[in-house]
Amino acid sequence: MSEPPSPLRETLSDTLARLDERIAEARLDRAEVLDVQGLSARTALTEGEIQALLTESAQPAADDIEDRIRRRVRTLHETRLAASGRKRSEVCKEVADALSISPEWARQLLLGKKMPNVPDLTALAAFFGVEQGTGFFTDPAPIVLNRELHRLLAELGGAEDGPLVRFATRHGVVTLALRGRRLTPRKQEALAVMLEGLLSGGEETDR
Repeated sequence: MSEPPSPLRETLSDTLARLDERIAEARLDRAEVLDVQGLSARTALTEGEIQALLTESAQPAADDIEDRIRRRVRTLHETRLAASGRKRSEVCKEVADALSISPEWARQLLLGKKMPNVPDLTALAAFFGVEQGTGFFTDPAPIVLNRELHRLLAELGGAEDGPLVRFATRHGVVTLALRGRRLTPRKQEALAVMLEGLLSGGEETDR
């Protein structure tokens, strides 16, 4: 049995073609699967970069690697900050402690105003839990997006054993009626989490 193509061996165009084929087979909404805002949050690429890459007739503008790193650090920080609802000063203090630098220097790094050195960049990747390490900040945009689209392909490939199916199996549900709608794996996961919460709340009430 052959291994699935690796993002290192498959071009972005190839990956997009396979994704489009899988989306059509599963009768999913392409705009929902290739959600530009979501892809931006997960890759620290700007929405403009992603839109350019998803439109194969266009290419994102060439960038200087230092500008690329500073921009991605800032984008990652802003995305995580908005999602957590925490204060910027709190995060700056934690980053300062993790990197053994002053809070002001940490703030300058997180705002993309200063260029992190290699140890600081490595520490930032660890602080934010970035599994790709420093490559998350340094790799060219097509490679970063290609890597994330491969992850989407893997999620779509497992649709037959997706989050809702696993939820139904755990709780002995025989049928899930979605009125003909096909949900992306991420929407399935969100729905499964919500249903788990509702069931947990009901169990607490019963007690």
